[in-house]
Amino acid sequence: MAKNKSAWGIEIGSHAIKAVRLERSDNEATITDFVCIAHNKPLSTPEINVAEMTRLTLGQLVAAKNLEDQTIVMSVPGHSALARFAKLPPVEPKMIPNIVKFEAVQQIPFPIEDVEWDYQTFSSPDNPEVEVGIFAITKDRIEEKLTLYAEFGLRPEIVTLGPLAVFNAVSYDMALAPDHKPVVVLDIGTQSSDVVVADSGRCWIRTFPLGGTHFTDALQNAFQISYGKADRLKADSATSKYARQMMQAMRPVFGDLVQEVQRSLGHYQMNHQESPLSTVMAVGSTFRIPGLRKFLGQQLNVEINRMDEFKRIRVEGREAADFATNAVNFVTAYGLALQGIGLGRISVNLAPVRGLREKVWSAKNKWFIAAAAIAVIGSAAMYVAPMLEQQHLESDVSKVSLVIKKGEQLQNQLKEANSAGEAGATALNMERLLKDRTIWPWIVNDAVDSTLCANPTDEINQTDVEKIRSIAAKDRKRIVLENLSGEYKFEETGSKRTIVVTMEIEFANEGKKTFLKDSIQKWLRDNSVREKAPYIIRPDSVALKGELTEIKMAGGKVIPKEGAASSGQADTEAESSQTSTTSSQSTSTQASGTTNSSGAPAGGATGRRRGGSGTTVDMSGGNIKTKGGGAGMMSGSSTKTADTPTEDAPEAAAETKETSSAPVGNEDLEILAPIPNEPTVYGPGMTVYKATIVFTVELRDDSAKTDDAEKKSTEPTEP
Repeated sequence: MAKNKSAWGIEIGSHAIKAVRLERSDNEATITDFVCIAHNKPLSTPEINVAEMTRLTLGQLVAAKNLEDQTIVMSVPGHSALARFAKLPPVEPKMIPNIVKFEAVQQIPFPIEDVEWDYQTFSSPDNPEVEVGIFAITKDRIEEKLTLYAEFGLRPEIVTLGPLAVFNAVSYDMALAPDHKPVVVLDIGTQSSDVVVADSGRCWIRTFPLGGTHFTDALQNAFQISYGKADRLKADSATSKYARQMMQAMRPVFGDLVQEVQRSLGHYQMNHQESPLSTVMAVGSTFRIPGLRKFLGQQLNVEINRMDEFKRIRVEGREAADFATNAVNFVTAYGLALQGIGLGRISVNLAPVRGLREKVWSAKNKWFIAAAAIAVIGSAAMYVAPMLEQQHLESDVSKVSLVIKKGEQLQNQLKEANSAGEAGATALNMERLLKDRTIWPWIVNDAVDSTLCANPTDEINQTDVEKIRSIAAKDRKRIVLENLSGEYKFEETGSKRTIVVTMEIEFANEGKKTFLKDSIQKWLRDNSVREKAPYIIRPDSVALKGELTEIKMAGGKVIPKEGAASSGQADTEAESSQTSTTSSQSTSTQASGTTNSSGAPAGGATGRRRGGSGTTVDMSGGNIKTKGGGAGMMSGSSTKTADTPTEDAPEAAAETKETSSAPVGNEDLEILAPIPNEPTVYGPGMTVYKATIVFTVELRDDSAKTDDAEKKSTEPTEP
């Protein structure tokens, strides 16, 4: 794999998916990207659908990172595969493959044709013996994983064991020499633990079924709480006031862990007495349990160092702290990426040969098609063309006329079929729109809530003049929902009804794409599934469409948009902005909602503007489009109005009433937080961004309600 200049190493753990991208330059690796996406619930949670939870997190990974046409290396846990080690008799190197195959048949407890297996030979300069490591996984298990990955376009070129990736990472990062002293790596995972020994270029691993989930089970049984609460309690054990009781509850698991580690190291030491073990490295988030590392060190009579940072790769900039925080969890992904760029000492690959062939052929298909097309064109030019010309000259004119007449008849039939089909499709589309009329208020409300989560300045939405004036002009954050539209679609596959929603956003906050990703897009993904919502937001569909558009405000004047104020007006208002607070980055929001007879919320975002300009919704032809005309500004207040259906509706109504009686009028708020179309909203030199966010909602089967059912519904539904 040395030909690959870059590769992604992806580990799907029980708590999160960890991925690292490395690029190779000579014999050095540089980290260019990384990501750690936690599952909504740990995969070890009882009665959880592991495949579905993995799909959700993989969707977030594919949406966050561009993995298309990338070299991908993935791992399987040590407890999902088989590792065996043996010493080979002294034979010629060319005979080793035959001996290893014979040894594999003896060591693997499955028919050899039912497993994917590979091997690695180990030798050291001061030892003439050759050792071999044999690694295998059943074909059914590897096919199940690869099929799941393929749903998201992930086709890894290499699949290896997690403990082998840990060995590659430690060997490279610590720059272990061929004759180095033994290094023990203790990787305590969620469901199992791996003991990895790196000794003079040789590797030895043992996996035993004891990990972080057993500590969680101990807390669950001791305190009689749910698995999720016990897992959170374990994560916060370092700062919990119940730390003493927690340590007492987990003490039996501590003892079992020490016994398994001692048994593993004793077995290795018995077969390699010439290599005393002294250096132990700790890997895995379970080592964050306070006292665990010290307890193991005392029981094993060795000093255990946690691998909190890497020596040969580092991340610079604002993401450095995030990478350093999760470094102990990135060891496996680090080793996987090293193997992908050819810098790993172990190159075991358990990916099926058939799958690798398919990937290679699929990459070459376009060239084969182009070559075949050229060959066909050449053949036609040499042989087919003269034959066709001869047949054409010999054809009777009446046959040509008959063909033309037949073609005209077919064209007329096609036009009639198209007309009937369009009429039927329009009627069916309008019928579905009527049945799904309760969907659109939810979409408008979600668009407003997702925009509000961007946290503009809270005080802009209040009526206290002094509070607004106390905010510096440059700090009056604003974000505008300029346009909201939806396109109704029907997917033949699975008979699913969907709406592709488009949000056009204008904002002046820093961060560009990162700002949108961490606010609006994150809100849409986090709220993808809700119990009472009539649809599901597909997390992998939330994306930024196209590139950001930048508008630079120069010299205190606004570069006018189409339909904006004239340059003379801009000059006048720009001058007045120097002596008042109107040249601010302001925010003004009204997120209103009404409840229809079925209890579903209906509402949208309207802007405060003289003349009563509001939001309009167009549902003709199966499309929904919200037009603001300068309205629709989102404020920093995350509190919904009293008309929005929530459990605290009476209290919200009281607050709204109290606010409406404040002594501040709209004229004062217009001065302090002007509307978007006014040319002095932004200050001189500011940069304004325009972006388009798209996402797809999939309608639930029970989203279309009849009129009778709507009349009977009394409980409001909160999206």
